[in-house]
Amino acid sequence: MPQENEALWQNCLEIIQTKIQKESFYTWFRPTRGVPADSNTLKVAVPNGFVAEWLEEHYLQLIKEVTRETVGSELEITFSLFKELGEGGMSPELVEVQEIAVPEKPQTINQPNGSNRALPNFNSRYTFESFVVGENSQFARAAALAVAEAPGKTKYNPLYIYGGVGLGKTHLIQAIGHYVGELAQTSPTGMVKPLTYKIYYVTSEKFTNDFIYAIGTSTMQKFTEHYRNVDLLLVDDIQFFAGKESTQVQFFHTFNALYQAGKQIVLTSDRAPHEISGLEERLLSRFQWGLVTDIQPPDLETRIAIINKKLASEKVVLPFEVAQFIAQTFTANIRELEGALIRLLAYASISSKSITLNLAEEVLKNGTHKASFGKGNKEVSIELIMKKVALFFNLSEAELKSKSKTKELAFARQVGMYLAHKLTQYSLKTIGEKFGGRDHSTVIHACKLVEEGLKKEPALKNRIDKIINSLY
Repeated sequence: MPQENEALWQNCLEIIQTKIQKESFYTWFRPTRGVPADSNTLKVAVPNGFVAEWLEEHYLQLIKEVTRETVGSELEITFSLFKELGEGGMSPELVEVQEIAVPEKPQTINQPNGSNRALPNFNSRYTFESFVVGENSQFARAAALAVAEAPGKTKYNPLYIYGGVGLGKTHLIQAIGHYVGELAQTSPTGMVKPLTYKIYYVTSEKFTNDFIYAIGTSTMQKFTEHYRNVDLLLVDDIQFFAGKESTQVQFFHTFNALYQAGKQIVLTSDRAPHEISGLEERLLSRFQWGLVTDIQPPDLETRIAIINKKLASEKVVLPFEVAQFIAQTFTANIRELEGALIRLLAYASISSKSITLNLAEEVLKNGTHKASFGKGNKEVSIELIMKKVALFFNLSEAELKSKSKTKELAFARQVGMYLAHKLTQYSLKTIGEKFGGRDHSTVIHACKLVEEGLKKEPALKNRIDKIINSLY
């Protein structure tokens, strides 16, 4: 009987996989298994109550249809949790969620008039497919995907994601925007529904600056219309509203207007709502109306998986012992981890040496320390990056900070911002401030341009490798 029920569910899964998006299947259905039940019941074991609730609310009808198609009769569908073992373990029957490689989807929004435009201020790399899932982030990713599948239609409004620096909060919040902003989305029944969602991603700093600008230019009506006429509002680094009383009042009313209209709100922060001092109580209360979830530091295995994911995108093969060494050494945050990897690859490229464990130990020896997540590796500073970039492009540091937008200067500044983002733990806001008081979106745009250039121009990679080498 157990084998029969498991075989039945596996047959159903093969059909379900053809009817929904791959990321949805791998999040909600892959970590499930059929378990023993009577002949009139199909019992499905799930890893937690969140998955059970989501399957019942959004996919129960699809499961019933597929089951009826498979066995020729109606079965009762029930869900149960995997049996927990001692020490917080789970039953070995659990099939863990796995990442798969799928083609990148169009990053556009379908407008009511039929014209398409690119998602503004979004990093094209921040998708659900490119997010490496570990035990530290599995629930947060599942919650983010749940919101992306049905924005404004779930109990998870607002969705509040918090965690330390460099753990993937911005990645997840932008992945929601990318997912919702696709040209079309497949529903659980297999039908394609065109989307006309208005999506806006903004940092708390940008919201504050827009508010201040609206006051100074007497354009408050335009400001309120802009922020309250969206279907999906994504606000990054909400903790920076602390102490800004007027901004908090404005965001409070914006939040209320969107929430009452059934629009989706997603927020990120470096700490839980109740840990943010300097925020109005009524605002903190609203942040907790929906779902609050955190991202924890990744374990060793997840850090190795992140390295391998990065290597795959760069089409580079690295010996396992080298990847393990980097993962064991650079533990402060994901940005530091990727920075160490870039440093090693750059050195190997310039010196034409094969990457071995001995080479990795030699190149990365100055960074071999056991830091805790959130503290970061400050061996490379933004000031040092600016100095080396200015020297390489025969410019002054003052010019990099200036408002001048000549082609050569703008490019040098973009390279500097890109390296600061890749090689330090500093926020996009801080990087922008260091480069002449520029905002978060300018840094994102700079990184995007450099990344696109690296794909098209091999010579650019050599130039950036030389700068990286000079930093160390």
